[in-house]
Amino acid sequence: MSESGFSRLWNSLKPPPSPGTRAPARRRLKPKQKRLLTAAGIFLLLAGAGFGAYSWVASAPQRAEAEYQAGMKFMQPGHYQEAIPKFTRAVEIHPLASAYVERGFAHRYLGQNDQAAADLEKAIDLDSGSVRAYSGLGSIYRDRGDTRRAVEQYSKSIQISGNVDALFERGQLYESLGEHQKAVDDFTAAIERIRDAPYIYRARAMAKSNMGDADGAEADRNTARSMESPHR
Repeated sequence: MSESGFSRLWNSLKPPPSPGTRAPARRRLKPKQKRLLTAAGIFLLLAGAGFGAYSWVASAPQRAEAEYQAGMKFMQPGHYQEAIPKFTRAVEIHPLASAYVERGFAHRYLGQNDQAAADLEKAIDLDSGSVRAYSGLGSIYRDRGDTRRAVEQYSKSIQISGNVDALFERGQLYESLGEHQKAVDDFTAAIERIRDAPYIYRARAMAKSNMGDADGAEADRNTARSMESPHR
């Protein structure tokens, strides 16, 4: 049986025999064998590099999540500026919607509303179910005085989760637009989800009063007062 190319390579490269042992004559590799071994070596190198690259790409979500979690440690007053680079690093590694959301809120807390809006919009592009992103955009439009667009964003948030904060904020916006019944409806929906929040009863009392429902307004004010001073 003829000797394989790899056997020939070993015979040509293996260490010399121990003293006193007669070494077999080494055979020279033929040009064809050299080319074959060179090609095999290149293939193995490329395969190894490809596997490494694949592993690096496949681990991107996990590495981005680690940067995101590092950023979350700074999401508190006085440290928002430190959080932003962590979230930036996260989205550079992998486009995490949650990292865009939190970077948006960090910008928002720092008064950088243009950057905040851009990040929140990007988060929605990546995850159309991001309740926090819609609510954040709603608050930005509200502060800009763009009430209708604020209502639109809060409505999207409510459609997804019906969260209390969005209902309360949209109710206030409806009230500012003079749409008192819609405001009452939102405050009522919020109260159904959280019944021990006196500020919602007071907001509904104002909306009812503006509708001419004096008795309903007084009942809500009394409820709010009993919550604020339960022992009286």
